[in-house]
Amino acid sequence: MDQQGYKRQPDPAGEEASGDTLSFDSQETLDPQETGPTPRKHRQSSAKGRRRRIPQRIYRRGRLAAFFYVAGSLAVCVLLAGFFLSAFNDVLAFNKPNQAVEVTITSKDTPEDVAAQLKEKGLIRYETLFNYIYDFEKVGSYQIGKHVLNTNMGYTTMMKAMEKQAEQRETVMVTIPEGLPMWRVAEILEENGVCDAEEFVERANNTNFGFDFEDEIPQSSKIFYPLEGYLFPDTYEFYKNDAPLNVIRRMLQNFDNKITPSVRNLMKQKGLSLHETITLASIVQAEASGEEMNRVSSVYHNRLDDSQLFPLLQADPTRDYANEQILTHIGDRDRRVADYYNTYTTAGLPPGAINNPGMAAIMAALQPEDTPYYYFCTDSRTKEFYYAETLEEHNRNVQKAGLRGWQ
Repeated sequence: MDQQGYKRQPDPAGEEASGDTLSFDSQETLDPQETGPTPRKHRQSSAKGRRRRIPQRIYRRGRLAAFFYVAGSLAVCVLLAGFFLSAFNDVLAFNKPNQAVEVTITSKDTPEDVAAQLKEKGLIRYETLFNYIYDFEKVGSYQIGKHVLNTNMGYTTMMKAMEKQAEQRETVMVTIPEGLPMWRVAEILEENGVCDAEEFVERANNTNFGFDFEDEIPQSSKIFYPLEGYLFPDTYEFYKNDAPLNVIRRMLQNFDNKITPSVRNLMKQKGLSLHETITLASIVQAEASGEEMNRVSSVYHNRLDDSQLFPLLQADPTRDYANEQILTHIGDRDRRVADYYNTYTTAGLPPGAINNPGMAAIMAALQPEDTPYYYFCTDSRTKEFYYAETLEEHNRNVQKAGLRGWQ
């Protein structure tokens, strides 16, 4: 053996080299600590082939932890996104319900008190955010008194609606006569500078004002204007340039006050719902006035009670309402709605009122005279009423009144 290493030669007898036969050259040296015959190169290769495996339970724990981490992160992101969407919707009112709510502000209320009241009444969800925007927008102090707001208003819109006016607001006295349809009521309000007519009608037909009687109005596509009949005619003092919501709520509140428990007892005795009572009252209001109302009411009650012989009420004002109000303002709606209101073509009462009746007409609808009449007509010149039990008698009366007879 020399300094360059050595070589062991195979057995001269021709035997193959065994596992302990080694061949070294000048580039390979033995590990000084190695006592066995295996060289370092072979040991390293063998160690790599025998790399230590991660226990299965640890591997599974790692995968489970990663799953929960990702799932938790996604859940947090979804919750945050949901919160921000909810907050933006509440602040800007992109998609909120349409319901009018009355708010009362007293001299002792702070802006924070007002925000708390708005949250309590379901107008806002985020009280702290509302207060922050109030400070940021530098809104002035709130006007003391009652305000009608809507759940579909954004935060700043509510603030502006309640903000104290710099000058004393001008008021105007407006008389709404009995028996006017909604559009005519709206026009009178606009003529007196109270509010815009189109906005009044739009708000009236697309807003829930929170009165219990609104739940008694049928939810039917056949009804042209749901609140027709409920805008109580009276003399009101309104602010000029007021919000339609305030005006409508005043009129509905007046109606609600008029429908007392005694009035409801009469409805129960006659077997009429509130909506049927107002619908019938609107027809009576359009047909007559004063003492004639109760007698005219008896004619319609007799027809309703004997619907097999008289399936049609044949009330002229319902046909006029269908032609003059519905077909004029129907827009893109189904034109068959007009037919539903025409009692010459549709049996029984129309789907809704044809005007806004006063208290006398409502009471006449509930307290008709006891008569045998099924027909009546009116002389357009003298305003005299003629009543009849039979068609023959009625046709004679029509001639007396200078009208065209029924066939």
